[in-house]
Amino acid sequence: MLMKKIAVIISTLFLLVLIGCKQEPANPIEGAWHMIYAKQIVKDSVVSEFPGTYERSDMKMWTKNNWSFVAQMTQDTITADAYGGGTYTLDGNIYLENIVFHSDKDLIGQKLRMLMTVKNDTLIQIWPVDEEGTINKNNCTVERYIRLD
Repeated sequence: MLMKKIAVIISTLFLLVLIGCKQEPANPIEGAWHMIYAKQIVKDSVVSEFPGTYERSDMKMWTKNNWSFVAQMTQDTITADAYGGGTYTLDGNIYLENIVFHSDKDLIGQKLRMLMTVKNDTLIQIWPVDEEGTINKNNCTVERYIRLD
């Protein structure tokens, strides 16, 4: 009888330790990423592509609830810096980015809904998408990143 009580107590303690150690699932986008490819399609035509029609050095970072990016882009002989940041939500592969600050002041306050996929060390974001994540392939932007950390 004493052995049964000890077994129950040990089992209960073990279960409490397991419950106490439960961790949130890892967020696959958290960390720092380097852009390796970008393409913008407007009215079924590619209007810009990196590498190709312009050069770009871009890093995007995500924490649990926030995102930011810094970039430098060169097209022909013109070089420009860009930056932005804000908050986001990720529900499955539907990503909603709230732009709080940006080098393009017209974007501040906007929300971008994207389709976000992560496979191994590659992240792809495509926008705009509707609430179900459907892409308009005739008018969209595609960006591909690789993990830095």
